[in-house]
Amino acid sequence: MIEIRNNEEVLTEGLARIIVPRLESYVREDGRLEPAWMPVFYNPEASLSRDITVLYLSARFKHGLHFIDALAGTGVRGLRISLELGGEGVLNDVDPRAFHYIKRNISLNNLEDRVQAFNQEANTLLNMLTFTGIPFDFIDIDPYGSPIPYIDSAFKPLGKKASLGVTATDTAPLTCSNARKMLRRYWHRCVDVDFEKELGLRVLISNIVLRGAAHDIMLRPVVSFLYKHYYRVIFETVRNASLSLENLSKCVGNIWYCPESLERGLVENGEGGVECASGKPVLVGPLWVCELTSGKVVEDMLTEVARYPWIQRHTVKMLNVLAEEASVKTPYIRVDKVYSRLKKNMPPFNQLIEILQQHGFKVARTHFDPRGIKVDGDLSEAFKIMDALGR
Repeated sequence: MIEIRNNEEVLTEGLARIIVPRLESYVREDGRLEPAWMPVFYNPEASLSRDITVLYLSARFKHGLHFIDALAGTGVRGLRISLELGGEGVLNDVDPRAFHYIKRNISLNNLEDRVQAFNQEANTLLNMLTFTGIPFDFIDIDPYGSPIPYIDSAFKPLGKKASLGVTATDTAPLTCSNARKMLRRYWHRCVDVDFEKELGLRVLISNIVLRGAAHDIMLRPVVSFLYKHYYRVIFETVRNASLSLENLSKCVGNIWYCPESLERGLVENGEGGVECASGKPVLVGPLWVCELTSGKVVEDMLTEVARYPWIQRHTVKMLNVLAEEASVKTPYIRVDKVYSRLKKNMPPFNQLIEILQQHGFKVARTHFDPRGIKVDGDLSEAFKIMDALGR
């Protein structure tokens, strides 16, 4: 019998039951939970990320999998992978208090035969597991802050064809609110743009892809998004030097951006000669210029939802938005900034999208910003249409 202390509670997420410190003890004055104050990190707002992980792995791996959750906190992600998908794996955290909760939560869910607990520094564990001879199918890196200190070690235990999940909560440098830290941590010089939330995701992906190529591993993002305080990317990986080089050549490029006219576009394979109505564009990068999310992978994930009735409604909503915007490659446009420059009021979003589509543009709403849309086509012409619709 596992003892639940007075300062603890048992929560349910998916099929997992987890012991955590009582959440009401760690609520800020504004009424929001502050997970960083807890003796063991558990963030209910990251349940969407864990839902998406389960759906992705369900669509990708049909016959079980071996996984590592290198920075596990309470262990909830790995417990769900094991309970909901039959996975076998490792839950690790360097904090002795987290390790204590992981062991108890494994026992609470009767998973002692499928899940092992470790109390190691994450890089040490990942390097050690490289020599077990077990090809791990999925490795998850979910730190408090930047994932970069753990990425190189995470590549080593991956199987020849595998998947890597990465979370980044350091959104301030990634969105250029802290330009110096962005340069130090992600090797990117900040440029002021109106799509800074998408920029951060593209920088994060390119940095990880470049690091993977140094290990002869090709990485392709298949699901990536920003939700509240964190970025989340799931990569499909292949251990192949030629494919990694081809991936870099095709998908690490620049975004051209015109600060005056707000035109923008992607520059792949060293293409040049871009011009805009207001003069010479600014080149932003190098960064990831290929798709952020695979529409096919997301559709496969959505077909898995019926198997998991506990998947949250807002998870399905996020996946539907990701499926829609996957069809449009160009970085999103802040519509409110366009109309601010035009000195006109915005029309209703649905009307704006419908009119642009009638003129042959591919248009999608974006999850990055409720004021944004993604538009493929000649943006100078799109802006003329938007001008005519303004009030």
